[in-house]
Amino acid sequence: MAERRGVAVAATEPVSLRECGRRRVSLGGAPWILAGLGAFGARPAQAQSSVDLSYLYYKESDGRIQVLDPMLLLHQDFGKSLGQLDLLLSHDAVSGASPTGGYPTLSTTTTTSASGVTSTNANGQIPMVQFNDQRQAESLTYSRAFGAHLPSIDLSHSTEKDYMANGFGLSDAWTMAEGRGTLHYGASLSNDRVEPVTNHLSLPKKTRSFALGWTWILGEDDLFDVSTSWTRDTGYLDEPYLIVPVGTGTLSDHRPDTRTRLAFVVKDAHYFPWDGALKTSYRYYRDDWSIKAHTLTFTYDQHVDDGWIVSPSLRFYTQTGASFYSALLAGPQPYRSADYRLSPFGSTQVGLAVSCEIQDGLTLHLGGTYQLQQGRDQITPLEKAATATSPAIYSGATTSAADMNTTTFTVGLTWRY
Repeated sequence: MAERRGVAVAATEPVSLRECGRRRVSLGGAPWILAGLGAFGARPAQAQSSVDLSYLYYKESDGRIQVLDPMLLLHQDFGKSLGQLDLLLSHDAVSGASPTGGYPTLSTTTTTSASGVTSTNANGQIPMVQFNDQRQAESLTYSRAFGAHLPSIDLSHSTEKDYMANGFGLSDAWTMAEGRGTLHYGASLSNDRVEPVTNHLSLPKKTRSFALGWTWILGEDDLFDVSTSWTRDTGYLDEPYLIVPVGTGTLSDHRPDTRTRLAFVVKDAHYFPWDGALKTSYRYYRDDWSIKAHTLTFTYDQHVDDGWIVSPSLRFYTQTGASFYSALLAGPQPYRSADYRLSPFGSTQVGLAVSCEIQDGLTLHLGGTYQLQQGRDQITPLEKAATATSPAIYSGATTSAADMNTTTFTVGLTWRY
């Protein structure tokens, strides 16, 4: 439910908080981990097992979504001949209020949509609905090197009260050019079931993805990565709890039953002699719902003392709206949605992370981000509905369901043995 009720980041983002339970382990991004501090140093890689415990707190402004997410990751290295195994367990507690898609008015009203969603509109504010949900997610990944190849297999499962997801993935990292280049590629599939609490239906949703990328060591201090991915969603893609204002009434959210998504990512990392590294990435996204998005991210890692790393970050994001998105339709349309995640909006995020080796093999991680997000579909609240003899009257300050601020805090411990 957290995915569909909209944790702040757009649905088009690479690995958003809404998707954390379904794609926790991103094998395709493994080569990029090398861009961290130490990747350009002369220290040889060593086989090592680890246990990661982390806790995430996510909060949206104005009493919107709140997420509490404890997570456990076990990484066991059995040696070169037996490979590596990763087990990921997480539990998300999601609560708060989420926009229903309803149009704001200058009166306080309570309405129930055709899908059974009851929402409250409070004097010019975006209509919200309260909810809470729990989600459990598990992921198991096995990888083993065969010569210049590092193939991996990934199994994942997650459940919540109205959604079940089962995923399977295969990937490989093929090192070549005397170790200077790595070709990474993979495919994944997910067979999900959507079971809205407003009815007794069980609706299928399928996702198929393919990814291809190339990592190149440009020199002793530089690393470059370029990759692309193609994803196809089919089946039930509607949001069963959202409504769409149409004239003086509402209809339920309805979208195409297919969605094809394409992303292109370029990443660069440069190591500085004062023990710092600047990592820059740009991502271009587009889909056949007419959404186009750009993401530009900067992260700087700096060693400030033995065992201490400070990492400030900055991210810019912008997207266009879906072709069938509208905050208010004049009449019924074949496809329609007032979901702010499909609207045009932009955001700026700043972050700071600190890691410290508190004793040999034990590292503490602390981090936080703050994001400012603003919609580009600003609308004026309705003061008086249209009648047979007079048009609708709008007044008051403009607003958008995409307008919000978000805060994230994380704390974690890594034990390597």
